[in-house]
Amino acid sequence: AIRLKELVEMVKARTNKPKVNIVAHSMGGLVARRYMQIFGGDDVGKLVMIATPNKGIKDTAANFCGIVGENRECMDMLADSLFINKLNDPSAQPKNVKTYSIIGNGCKMKNGDGDGIILKESAELENAELHYVNGSCEGLSTLHTDILDIDIYPETYRLVRDVLGS
Repeated sequence: AIRLKELVEMVKARTNKPKVNIVAHSMGGLVARRYMQIFGGDDVGKLVMIATPNKGIKDTAANFCGIVGENRECMDMLADSLFINKLNDPSAQPKNVKTYSIIGNGCKMKNGDGDGIILKESAELENAELHYVNGSCEGLSTLHTDILDIDIYPETYRLVRDVLGS
């Protein structure tokens, strides 16, 4: 969140704009949300999250997170972690930031449907406008990552473009 603050200030200075729009993938969406809790949302116009585990990770994603990620960050992303509970405190939500969540679904997971890493219901956020991208997971490929590939899922790009243009 502190590094994001530096980036937001740099973008505002270079563009001479009072606000920035943030587009974030996966844990980046959690970082952006925490940034707004710590520093306020006055300098953010819109937050677009793609495949963000807003309610945390569990099951297979939690079991393998430490293999592909840092253990501390993985612990913070667990569905019952202190970090996720603080992040989802209703009284700590930014009031003036329009928030969007682009959620992948279509991959059958142990406890439901999702993007192969994040369950659909874990990505949903009550104060966000929700958009769904239907896809699939084949072999080692997951929708969680492929959702960013505009050749495979042009719908993601269209959603981001439409949200930022509105």
